[in-house]
Amino acid sequence: MTATIFLLWCLFLKWNPLETAKIFIGVLLLSIWCCTMGTGNAQHVEPEGKLINHMPDYGQPDLKRVDEFLVEFKKPTLHIFWGQRARKLDNRIRNARLNLADKIEAFKRVAPRANVTGHRDELRMERLLLSVTPDDLPLFKFVLEYDGDYKDMVEYVFGDIDDKKCQNRIISHLRAVKQQAGIKVLTDVDDTMYPNLIDDRYPVDDRCIKESGYPGVLEFYDSLKHEPFDLQIIPVTTLSARPNPIAGTLEEGSLKSLAKFKDNSTGRRLCPSALSGDLGSSVIGTAETLLREKLHSLHDKIPHGQEDKIGRVKFENFEKFSRVYPEYCYVFVGDSGQADALTAQMMVTHESTEDVSGVVTTFVHDLRESDVDVKSVSPAFRSLRPDVVIRKTSATGRGVIVFRNYIDAAVSAYIHSNTLGNLVTAEELVRITKSALIQFQKIDFQGKEAAGKRLREQYRQDAGESYKLLTTRSSSLLPETLKELKEIRSILDEKFPR
Repeated sequence: MTATIFLLWCLFLKWNPLETAKIFIGVLLLSIWCCTMGTGNAQHVEPEGKLINHMPDYGQPDLKRVDEFLVEFKKPTLHIFWGQRARKLDNRIRNARLNLADKIEAFKRVAPRANVTGHRDELRMERLLLSVTPDDLPLFKFVLEYDGDYKDMVEYVFGDIDDKKCQNRIISHLRAVKQQAGIKVLTDVDDTMYPNLIDDRYPVDDRCIKESGYPGVLEFYDSLKHEPFDLQIIPVTTLSARPNPIAGTLEEGSLKSLAKFKDNSTGRRLCPSALSGDLGSSVIGTAETLLREKLHSLHDKIPHGQEDKIGRVKFENFEKFSRVYPEYCYVFVGDSGQADALTAQMMVTHESTEDVSGVVTTFVHDLRESDVDVKSVSPAFRSLRPDVVIRKTSATGRGVIVFRNYIDAAVSAYIHSNTLGNLVTAEELVRITKSALIQFQKIDFQGKEAAGKRLREQYRQDAGESYKLLTTRSSSLLPETLKELKEIRSILDEKFPR
């Protein structure tokens, strides 16, 4: 596949194959490097603070009881027909008298580390999951989704289990959760959470960016998410282009890196799960992106088929995710650099079904330095349907909200509160604005002074708009929020003068 794309490029662009080979190999190596960025200790073994301890309280497993149960549970049923085997396994589960924590521990042990699951294991995973009551399902899924390893609910249901009938029985059981749980945040990673692939406006090695990402991004995610649990973490799910070819090695590396991000205003850590990309489209699509960014004069001649495929793979992953979490609605955050605009457009234009929950809205981070900057936008971004692009004057907030920083994104969401169900409240807008301004001040733009000056002006303008919006509604704000609003005014006057 790679060789075919390479030859097509040579013919299409009329380049010398030997010279093109050097560029192509370099870009591929850089792409693979981008995919493998992010190493460290796994979330659940970090000595500085175990994220698993910040989970909602689901009790403690009785490890002896789980051990004894699994010895019995894994024994052959000695039945041929599915119904008889299922009833035998169900009896074993009932007789073990497992609590929710026991079932979570047992389920993780039954599921294999790699995606090589025999029919016996698939049936046992199904029966264990179906034994969880509808009232306990949200917590059961939450713990397995955000426990810090690369295994998430989509991986369990659609990766470990291949049998379609088994999958359908599980999906039917998951629909038994009747209450509307809230909103889950789906996000891209590179150039959405922090500058990494093509956004060269910010200093990528800056300490503040390494610790918290773009100014205000974590506070923004914290505001968007609505979970039925009291959380000390910020759960998000990455719709990443990064592949998962070797038992989750690359994906888990990305999770470890993201888990270090910390919301400085609340102290909450990011707690990510991840939906894998496709290896072929990820590497070649990223190569297409980087070629476009480096070779400005040939922007319109660079193929983008695999780059667009990344966007479609992300949407397909979203569909699976929404089938596992039918009780939630969704918000997606991406950027203009790759095909996130395509993903966002598909999410807001697809027809919702019983299996696929609704999308509240989507956000796309505009990486351009100016309107004539072509290197920072993908063909998918330039091809966005005008009717789905949301502006601050639009009648509705549901669509694709294009934003230049996270204050701007929060302002748009706040303006469209009526149609977005108070996605960002006044109190949250104050917190996002204040935190983003403080974080921006800490970034060292040495060597990027011109970009820093342009960005500073944008942050000043957007924070000014946020302040103006909030002061018109000051009578309804809490005293603590009014105090923070005054602090925003002081920061603008002292640190962001006109």
